[in-house]
Amino acid sequence: MDSLNKISITCFAASYFVALILELSRLLTKAEPFASPWRRALKIGFVSAGLFAHSVYLVLHGGVSLNVQGIWLGNWFTWCLATSWLLGAAYLWMAIRKHESGVGLFLLPLMLVLIWIGLQFGNANQFTASNARTAWNMIHGASLLLGTAMVTLGCTFGIVYLIQAKRLKQKTISSGAFRLPSLEWLQQSSERSLLVSTILMGMGLISGIAINQVPGDGQMGVGVIAWSNPVIWTSGVLFLWLLVATLFNLFYRPARQGRKVAYLVMASFLFLVLELAIVWWVGHAT
Repeated sequence: MDSLNKISITCFAASYFVALILELSRLLTKAEPFASPWRRALKIGFVSAGLFAHSVYLVLHGGVSLNVQGIWLGNWFTWCLATSWLLGAAYLWMAIRKHESGVGLFLLPLMLVLIWIGLQFGNANQFTASNARTAWNMIHGASLLLGTAMVTLGCTFGIVYLIQAKRLKQKTISSGAFRLPSLEWLQQSSERSLLVSTILMGMGLISGIAINQVPGDGQMGVGVIAWSNPVIWTSGVLFLWLLVATLFNLFYRPARQGRKVAYLVMASFLFLVLELAIVWWVGHAT
């Protein structure tokens, strides 16, 4: 147990950085028949080790609280680290299932940036939330956290789609080591992330309304805020945008072209960044 207590941010950040170097090495060398499996194994090994250290750090030092009532995040530092962990888990799955997809070139830097942003917040930036811990609080926090990760993933898929489409159009794709997923896979992944993030953000909004609806009972509603508060209406605007974008993509056939889907998920990410900035500036109410 003492050895686990010694795990620091440097441990998992360094693991992710090495994995990024391995991804970047594909840009500089052609894939030899034997080098690729070794590089893949090293990449998966470093990311797996990083996720293990990341998990331990979150539980022991990162402000994650585990008890019979659920899982709780205490501050923005923990929020950034948890989002980075979710992106890391998604990257590990893709590294195993689509080992030469190249998506890591985009996800790994995002993970490292989130860790750096978390360090800038520090542990002192506690959520200005009520101390009540109910099922609604847990659903609210978990939904928004997972929704944030899904929107970020969708934006990543959208960016990779546009890059791959440009490469195909300019016929700059060679038989070298640098590969990206097919446009069809990227479009499907973008659409799925848009749908899932809409559902998650909707759950976050509904649970937030439930928390804010019943003031003064000693549990729910403690720290209730006015409905005109920017935290409330910007959350509603973000969900409304995601809902309209999802319905537009599902039922308007011309919108299901890859570029349009890519622009939708990228715009959703910009809305999310704006929403999080407002929440941080005004103060979180749950």
